[in-house]
Amino acid sequence: MSSRHEALSRLFRDDDPETLALVKEQLVMQGELAVPDLDTLVRADSAIVAAHAQDILHAIAGKSSASALETLLRREGQIPLEDACWLISSALTPWIDIGESRQLLDGWGRELFLKISENPPDRVAVLTRFLHEDLRFEGNTRDYYVAANSLLPEVMRLRKGLPLTLTLITMFLGQRAGIPVHGVNLPGHFIARCGETYFDPFHGGRILSIADCADILARQEIELCDEHLENPESRQIIARLLANLRHAYDLEGASWQKRMVDRWMEIVTGECS
Repeated sequence: MSSRHEALSRLFRDDDPETLALVKEQLVMQGELAVPDLDTLVRADSAIVAAHAQDILHAIAGKSSASALETLLRREGQIPLEDACWLISSALTPWIDIGESRQLLDGWGRELFLKISENPPDRVAVLTRFLHEDLRFEGNTRDYYVAANSLLPEVMRLRKGLPLTLTLITMFLGQRAGIPVHGVNLPGHFIARCGETYFDPFHGGRILSIADCADILARQEIELCDEHLENPESRQIIARLLANLRHAYDLEGASWQKRMVDRWMEIVTGECS
C-alpha cells in the first residue's frame, strides 16, 4: 500500500467524526481524481476503511450523475426521457448499478421482441401479458407513497411501482421491441396508449375505453377533454416523476434527496435560472 493510501486509511479510522467528515468532503470535492485511490481502499483488509471508501465513491457517483442530469434538464427542446429517468435514479441511489438495470431492461426487450414476432396482430396483449404475467409487475397499492416506486431500478427489482413508473417501463420495453407506446398524462392517474388503444399498466394492463378515461377523471370532478389524451412532452413526464419523488421524500424525512429533487423541479419547470 502506498504512503497516500496508508494516510487515508489512518484518517478513515480516526475516532473524531469531524475529522472524518472533513476528509470525506474533501475527497468528494476531488471527484474523479480521488477514484483510483478509493478503488484501492475498497479492497482494504479493514472493513471500516473499505466501507468509508465505498461511501465516498457512491457520493462522487451521485454528484456526477446529478451534474449530468442538470445539464440534460437545461437543454432546449425535448429531453431524452429514459436518460433522465436513469440519471435521477443514479443521483439519488448511487449505490445501485444502473448499468445492470439497463442491461436487464434490454434483455427483457429482446424477449418481448421475439414474443411479438410470434404474435404480430395483438401487440398490446402480448406486451401487457409479458409485463404482468411473465415478469409479474403490479401496482404498489400497499406502499403507494414511497420513493422506491419512482426509481426505475427499484421498480424493476421489486416489480412494483406507481402508474407513472409502470407506464414508463412499458414505454421503454415497447421501444426496445418496436412497439410505439406513449404516456397519457391523465390528472391523478397516468396511463398508456398504443395507437388507439388505451390501457392501464398499474392495473394489470386492462384496456380502457374513452368512457373509462372520463370516469377516472369524473371521480376527481374533472371533465375529460382532448388535451388530457394528447401525448405529453418529456418535460411534463419528468416534472410529474419529480413531484412524486418530492412528496415521497417529504413523507420519509429524506432532506438531502428532497433538496436535490426540488432543484431539478425548478430547472425542468423553468423556475431556476
